Amino acid sequence: MLVEFPIFGAGINYFPTEISALRVFEPRYLLLIADSILNEENFIVSSSLSDKYDIGSEVQIVEHQDISNAEQLVIIKCVKLYKINTIDLDREYPYCLAEEYTEIGLPPTIDELISLEKDITKAIAKLVENGMDIELPNYIYDSQNRINKLNELCIVMPMSINLRNKIIIENDLYKKYEILKNYTKDINEN
Repeated sequence: MLVEFPIFGAGINYFPTEISALRVFEPRYLLLIADSILNEENFIVSSSLSDKYDIGSEVQIVEHQDISNAEQLVIIKCVKLYKINTIDLDREYPYCLAEEYTEIGLPPTIDELISLEKDITKAIAKLVENGMDIELPNYIYDSQNRINKLNELCIVMPMSINLRNKIIIENDLYKKYEILKNYTKDINEN
């Protein structure tokens, strides 16, 4: 079923449950945010406005703050992923028609996720030793929900936007796990 959403081309996608901040300054996006707040409606954040059939992240506004007359800081939380079918740029701000994105396959086992969590902690420690200014993660999700745990591990592991998007676009859960596992292994071995 196709659903219409306002769409914010932020250059990034988010993993389900991920919380992040958007600095909003473009007039069309300030209007999108204002309408979303007023109507208590979610919107889609996507990596671009030019690629139909891209994956977008449905987000809800958690908090917002005026920084100046022409800029807002908006804290968002990703609710779920959608496949974008069409984008309409001819309105006050962009809209899209999207359908819920369905992941397939089996998630990794609990033991695989526990092992990956340990490897990610080691990789992050190594990145900190090499000068990256981040903290070791506090894992918060119940490891019994393996899909949420996989998302959490993706959220805490520093990675490029291209790699984030590659993992998000991959709809096979086990392949997502393997991409993250191989990336973490490369950091730990170098």
